Amino acid sequence: MTALIGTLPRHYDRLGLTRGVIREWEDGLRTAAAVGTFEWWYFDAHLDDGSTITVEFHTKPPYVSPKAPLTPFVLLTITDAAGVRVDRTYLGEPSEFAASQSHCDVVIGPNTFRRDVNGYTIHVEIEDVVADFTLHAEVPPWRPETGHAFFGEREEHYIAWLPVVARGAVAALITIGGRAQQRLGTGYHDHNWGNIAPRKVLDHWYWGRARVDDYTVVTLNFVSHDNYDNVRLPAVMVAKDGEILTSAVGADRVTFSATDLVEHAETAIPVARRLEYMVRDGDAAFQVTFEHRRDAFTLDLGEPGAYLRFTGDVNLEHHSGGEVATASTQSLWELLYFGARRARSTPPAQPLIGHQA
Repeated sequence: MTALIGTLPRHYDRLGLTRGVIREWEDGLRTAAAVGTFEWWYFDAHLDDGSTITVEFHTKPPYVSPKAPLTPFVLLTITDAAGVRVDRTYLGEPSEFAASQSHCDVVIGPNTFRRDVNGYTIHVEIEDVVADFTLHAEVPPWRPETGHAFFGEREEHYIAWLPVVARGAVAALITIGGRAQQRLGTGYHDHNWGNIAPRKVLDHWYWGRARVDDYTVVTLNFVSHDNYDNVRLPAVMVAKDGEILTSAVGADRVTFSATDLVEHAETAIPVARRLEYMVRDGDAAFQVTFEHRRDAFTLDLGEPGAYLRFTGDVNLEHHSGGEVATASTQSLWELLYFGARRARSTPPAQPLIGHQA
């Protein structure tokens, strides 16, 4: 069966999109929270005390089927520099959910995820934690072509991804148990939605982003399920000084390799310790590599698969006009895996947190 990224005029017409133009409504509610769909708004930040933050607003918890009715859900994770995590979840009633279709304005009980002329404001209030964040974009919004991967002979199923803020300035006020801290940092926001569970159509994906000196990098590599011919669907964006230098989508534009494969000790899934994306864009060329240092987070899903986060070195080469600029940093990237793996006698079964499986 077919698996492809929507790049053709008919895809843009079908979705009401304009090539190269991203409008505010695209970050609004896209699914009407209907049965048979999923949708979430995601934010993460790296703060100046070495801590990391993730916030997710879902129309349905990520551990249930898209076929479930509206069940609003918020997930907040705070991980300090020593790796100690604080997790809070909010499971709301349908009446506690509201979202605008004209722009990003999502309400789930006391929690809000909003955009206005000054940027994004995110408020999370769960149990003993109250957190407020502002996010001001430093890079133009990016959509990889239509942002939709289509599946099926009639392209009836889709998964969509809109990295609205690939890099932005963050201010945070976080109160835990009555103790408040103010922090600054760098953040990211994307928006995901679809009408089929990813595990039904995907074998796995690698996703990564990094601030590499003055460069900003976002990468994605979907590989479709066996039933959809294991098609590779990559996308890469590289920006510098507030300008997108390259936006490359599809296997004809992006050369991808996953090497130094090992079996993950805890989950028995295959993991590539080195990822490489290569893009040629006119006279310029870009090479982005991710090299594994350690596992940052492991969630074994039992039979459905596993979700892993890694930390390591991210290296960028920018070839232009006969010159080569190089930069490197350390960052996070992830693998969400639904494919085959070695059988284990007692596979654990845990709910998926962070993605709609």
